[in-house]
Amino acid sequence: MEKITVKNLGTFEIRPYLPEDERQVLSLWKTAFHKEMPEPLWHWKYTRNPFGCRILLCVNEAGEPVVLYGGIPYVTHCKGRTVEMTQLMDIMSHPEYRKTGLFIQTGNAFFDTFTGQGKSVLLYGFPGKYHFDIGQKYLSYIKIPADVAYLKGDTAHLASSAVRSPGRLEAVHQIDNTFDRLWENCKGDYPLSIIRNAAFLQWRFGDHPFHRYEIWAYQTTGKEPQGYAVLAVTGSKAALVDMLAPVAGMDESGFWGLLGKMLAGRGITVLETWLPGEHAMVRSALASGFVSGPEPIGIIPTIRIFDPDLSFEWACDRLYYTMADGDLM
Repeated sequence: MEKITVKNLGTFEIRPYLPEDERQVLSLWKTAFHKEMPEPLWHWKYTRNPFGCRILLCVNEAGEPVVLYGGIPYVTHCKGRTVEMTQLMDIMSHPEYRKTGLFIQTGNAFFDTFTGQGKSVLLYGFPGKYHFDIGQKYLSYIKIPADVAYLKGDTAHLASSAVRSPGRLEAVHQIDNTFDRLWENCKGDYPLSIIRNAAFLQWRFGDHPFHRYEIWAYQTTGKEPQGYAVLAVTGSKAALVDMLAPVAGMDESGFWGLLGKMLAGRGITVLETWLPGEHAMVRSALASGFVSGPEPIGIIPTIRIFDPDLSFEWACDRLYYTMADGDLM
């Protein structure tokens, strides 16, 4: 706990979030973002996920939270080790307490509390320009050099590459331990990534209180998936929210074409996705008929490293993320 005195505003305390803070934190959310955070969504993200949460609050003398700095500490594969990597989200401050230094001090206290040896080795996120500029100026945020790749494909055009596919797509109705084995088979191609196993998939997609996702497994022989794709379908458009497959052989698999064919057959005309700008998956998607375009949300891939053995260049080149890492979809 840390005490801070601000002239004309009183004394504040920086401390960890407690369950009894929920009601006031949700009130702060509404004040900061001008919209409601539904209780089921808050619980799904922070109290019912398998990873825990990392949240610090700055509270005033009345015990009311005026700043929240937090995120989800994902179990992560990094250079063959299992480590913790926190995806920052839901960072906010009350409008009446901005430009007081409280937000910056809470952020620095977060770094001191939750990062370093035996804690999170890396923080990352996808802020918009306004929040990135603040983080860059005051909290040592660094933009990942490669922008987010926004890819868009006409499903009928993508479908033309399905003819050479040796496999098929099967709808997934139950997330089981075959997805643990898929991760083990793929992890060598993803040296810095959330561990995308059955536990992650079940929480992120199976347990979401509001969104309904489609999970499609790519199979060749038998019932073991050789890859998966997670879709969010709205009208005639589908967003590829997450995917995992061995990078080697993607161009020959017809994976993208099968997705296009399946969607086109349902009258869905557009498939879009967001991926790390320099990742091999981007090159494979472009070769199969996707086109790149301006990123429509305005997110900036951002990183801060707290492990002296983890270089900035290595991490930026190898961090694999999708829209599943955050909560925008």
